[in-house]
Amino acid sequence: MDPQFLRGLEELLQKLAFADDTNTIQTVTAALNQKFYTDATCIPALFTVAKDNQQWQVRQLATVELRKRIPKFWEDIDAATQQQVREAILKAIVEEENKLARHGMARVISSIAKSDIPNQKWGELIQFLYVCCQSANAAHREIGIYVIDSLFETIAEALATQMENLFDLFAVLVNDPESLVVQVTTVEALGKLADFIDPSERAAVNKFQGLVPSMVQVLQKCLACGDEDSASRCYEVFNGMLILETPLLHRHFGEMIEFSINVGSNIELDENLRIMALNFLVWTTTYKRGRLQKLKIVKPLIEKVMPITAQDDPEDDDEDSPSRVALRVLNVLSTSFPPQQVIPTVISHVLQYMQSADPGFRKGAMLSLAIVMEGSVDYIRPQVGDIVTLICAGLSDSDMLVRRASCMALGCIADELDEEVSEHHEKLMPLIFNMTSDSNPTIVKYATNALDCILESMGDVIQGYLPQLVERLFALLGWGPPDVKPIALSAIGSTAHSSGAAFEPYFAESISRIKQAMALTGDEDTLALRGVATDTISTIAEAAGKDAFRPHLDDTMQLALQGMEIESATLRESAYCYFGVMSRVFEDEFAKYLCYIAPQILQTLRMDEESPFELDVGEDSEMADDEEEIPFNINTGISDEKEVAADAVGQIFASTTTAFLPYVEEISKELLELLDHFSDTARKAATVALFTFIRTFNKIASPEPWKAGAPLRVPIDEHTSAMIKLVLPAVLAMWEEEDDKMVVTQLCTELRLIMRDVGPAVTIDYAEEISKRLLEIFEKKAPCQTIDFEDEDEALDEDEMAELDSLLICAAADCVAEFADVFGDAFEPIMDTFLPHIAGYAKPTVAVSERAMAVGCLAEISKNMGPGITKYAEELFPVFMRALQDEHAELRSNAAYGVGAFIESATVDASAYFSDVLKALYPLFRIDGNPNNVKDNAAGCVARLILENADAVPLADVLPVWISALPIRGDHLEDIPVYNAICHLFRNKRAEALRAVGFAIARADRQPAAGASNTGFVIVYQLCIQLCIVEPFQSALEPVLKQAMADPDTILSEESREFLAMLPGGN
Repeated sequence: MDPQFLRGLEELLQKLAFADDTNTIQTVTAALNQKFYTDATCIPALFTVAKDNQQWQVRQLATVELRKRIPKFWEDIDAATQQQVREAILKAIVEEENKLARHGMARVISSIAKSDIPNQKWGELIQFLYVCCQSANAAHREIGIYVIDSLFETIAEALATQMENLFDLFAVLVNDPESLVVQVTTVEALGKLADFIDPSERAAVNKFQGLVPSMVQVLQKCLACGDEDSASRCYEVFNGMLILETPLLHRHFGEMIEFSINVGSNIELDENLRIMALNFLVWTTTYKRGRLQKLKIVKPLIEKVMPITAQDDPEDDDEDSPSRVALRVLNVLSTSFPPQQVIPTVISHVLQYMQSADPGFRKGAMLSLAIVMEGSVDYIRPQVGDIVTLICAGLSDSDMLVRRASCMALGCIADELDEEVSEHHEKLMPLIFNMTSDSNPTIVKYATNALDCILESMGDVIQGYLPQLVERLFALLGWGPPDVKPIALSAIGSTAHSSGAAFEPYFAESISRIKQAMALTGDEDTLALRGVATDTISTIAEAAGKDAFRPHLDDTMQLALQGMEIESATLRESAYCYFGVMSRVFEDEFAKYLCYIAPQILQTLRMDEESPFELDVGEDSEMADDEEEIPFNINTGISDEKEVAADAVGQIFASTTTAFLPYVEEISKELLELLDHFSDTARKAATVALFTFIRTFNKIASPEPWKAGAPLRVPIDEHTSAMIKLVLPAVLAMWEEEDDKMVVTQLCTELRLIMRDVGPAVTIDYAEEISKRLLEIFEKKAPCQTIDFEDEDEALDEDEMAELDSLLICAAADCVAEFADVFGDAFEPIMDTFLPHIAGYAKPTVAVSERAMAVGCLAEISKNMGPGITKYAEELFPVFMRALQDEHAELRSNAAYGVGAFIESATVDASAYFSDVLKALYPLFRIDGNPNNVKDNAAGCVARLILENADAVPLADVLPVWISALPIRGDHLEDIPVYNAICHLFRNKRAEALRAVGFAIARADRQPAAGASNTGFVIVYQLCIQLCIVEPFQSALEPVLKQAMADPDTILSEESREFLAMLPGGN
């Protein structure tokens, strides 16, 4: 080796190791690359520096540089030199005293092994490592296991072939009597070995499971001695094992949960250690919910987590703490498990905590209530009144933190159940309004946010609050704290949306203030306000209408476009929201702006979300030698912008139609690319936009209404057909592998809507594949339902589902029902496939929401299939009749609709069952109110019975009850059968009676008086009785008809409208 070359290399490495300025680093790095790292000569030279230099920093840096050059130059070195390096490095690593330099050498060994081992070279390496691991010297054991752990990063498959020997070795090392370093590194190596254990390898699974208690003991030791770094590394291993298909932790799962919750609850431990333990529970709940459910551990887990929520939080909202991670555990529990298993326990503790003298517990109660709302909306809906009462108590609390938490709880429940919460405005508004004037700016912020959540759905009742409300919001916008101003501005938009025309007196000043905010420049807070202003102005425009807003369109459009030129993702997202809403308001008038907007959308959709960055590491960090590849930073801000742009572009095309056509091809390509995006919300937005494109092409073509059936009975235009052929294969390919429930739920919803709007042409060529995907959902085998891997012998029969799972099943059911509508009689083969699965969800042991879904789906299919439903009478009718007698209104409502729809569609005479149906329907008319439209559907069912065979209906008994439920109040689709039945009764019974009278008189004229037959008079008498039954109820119908005819939501056929107009009350 050239001594001068070695000396020059060593001098530069010395400078680089201790450089403290960027210029020196860049200059020295350039010199090394140009003079020393050009050929294989650098390998032995770097190794010499790595083993012989007196300063450990230089030795470590030499190992880093050597590892980087091994892949490029190792094969260029002669065999003798290679062997010298191999032998010397094994000796050098044992002699190296500095940990970082030793670890650097281990990585060099790993890099050489990556090249050698596959080529059957360096066979002595593994034996050397086994000797090290069995040495009496703890330092040697540390070296041996560290190198083995490093080798898993380069030659893992080769190591996996020695799994049995490694198990034996690791079983000893994980229980090392002296060195915690050996134990922790062994845990890490076991985590890497776990990746190669197949679920079918029962012996390997059992061996690994046998080591888990020892792995947990290592973690316990780390926690006991406060070694945060080692504890974190152990938890990373366990977290990684949770997502493996192989059930390596199952045997000791209960103990691990108990251990982690005890650590998380232990206030004597360092907070970071507690956070790690609680995060393990988050991962466990996310990926092993089936195991938790099998262990029946959900309730005890909630009971132990909730006290942690009472502990103090840091002032920084972005900083983690045990209490915040405990809330995260509750959130994941609420979204992953059936609400019946979560909410009762949470509510019980909330009630208990609200009585506590400790404000921390009252704060924890309100935050717990807020955090579980997301996954329990339908379950909580009937309890909104009681929950609002609890929140009101919190809003009135003497403690500031409790009041703030109560505002957050109110905001969360109002986000999910806005209409239900708004009904309690008389309780809530005075409390919230007063809090917006609180002396504490934090309270003002959260109170204003809660106010914004309530306002949007208040409707006409907001008018009683308008003057005082607008005055207060304007004041907050003008002089409130910086983080309150955007919320106040948003609340002004919500007020305008809710109050409609009543907001007109405040329109001019609102526009003026918002325009000022749209022109702001400055720091991040200022731009955030500008972004909200851009959002809000579109809300104002939609509330005011295009005529009132037209004078402001050009000005606000220019401000939105100018905002997009500022380096701010927030402003770009806000502008896209503005464009989408404005296009909806102004439709064709908006087309003149497309030449400015479409290029921006394309630019956003084409943005690269990966950008290289340099790691900022200190000289003592092991990360410094882990730079083999340039790391990439995923910019989630760009993905958010793409999502918003996709949302907007669908609306823009739908609103501007033909004017947007020049941009469709390029934008469609980008939307198709977005289907494969890492962000679930971006994939969802792309799906919605692409289906909107299909719908808009169809709208442009103005086709005649589609007709059910296959093959197509109404042709579709070539452009719509081309868009279908472009979109459906791509969407179905995404669906096949999609692992996010909400994306699949949205996809099913969009598929249903596009079938409704465009007809069978959308799915006729893809029915088989779509049916396969839907069937997977009903069988709970879709990828988004199987993220929680379990052993086959541990499969659970879940009759209760989490609400997100329930939403998915319901969306799939709606999609199947729409299939029946567009395919008509051609749906029969699909029905044969789905019927047993859907009917299975209607069994009594299944949760109410799923039973209601199943009955509702079968009801819609009964309507949509028409006469083809007849063959399924024996399967369907018992399902409907059983559900009619259920205790839950939603189920009975769907069943009432189903019975009526089936009788209307089927070709069999069901008159014999009318009596049983009417008896089951009668209690529905006695229910207070109209929950789940139960009275509407019961009235619709009776109407269908009358239309089917009025003679089989005991009208004298039925009509008083039936008319008492009219007019239809919620489900106006039931208007059609109801008012058709009224017309049928008056029209047909009168006509029949008159015809019979004429027939009887004619017969009497032809027959002699003596012994004459009285058959005709009997018929006349019977029909007159029927007529007499109907006519007396005409007076009762008058107010019903008057109200119905005046209601713009009432749906009537033209024939029925004309006939009813002739009756008293109908005009």
